Amino acid sequence: MKKLLVLILLLGGCSASTNYTKSHMGATLGATSAGLTCYQLLQTNVALTAACAVAGSWLGASAFYNDDINIHSAVFVDTLNTSPGKRSHTTWGNSATGNWGSITVNRTYLVRGLKCKSYESVISIEHGWPMNYVERENEFGEACQLPDGRWQITDTSKQ
Repeated sequence: MKKLLVLILLLGGCSASTNYTKSHMGATLGATSAGLTCYQLLQTNVALTAACAVAGSWLGASAFYNDDINIHSAVFVDTLNTSPGKRSHTTWGNSATGNWGSITVNRTYLVRGLKCKSYESVISIEHGWPMNYVERENEFGEACQLPDGRWQITDTSKQ
């Protein structure tokens, strides 16, 4: 147990000397909590404890990326609420993560008395360690505003 704690502290120190991002912190915290929990439950199986720590690391790192997806969702709704009846474009970016997105409202029209907007949404999320990939998604769709003010996406296509 003491060796595991020393190893975690050493790895944390290495991460701090390089680019210490939220994903590193999430991965470290996720691996630590999952590894220690699994160690207590599975003391006889080292392979299961290691697998549990890896899964915790992945979940911990991915949890921090939800911040940027939440930013995109908030900007998306705000753009739908505030865009004029003509074409408009909004972008957002997170300088800490390098992630960005944009929303373009192409037109506004009525469908059965509901205000609807056709849009294009682009999002680029870079997942760092332990996932290491870039997620880019273009979505074309239509959203209609319900009587209570919420927006409902009624049609989408992804490219």
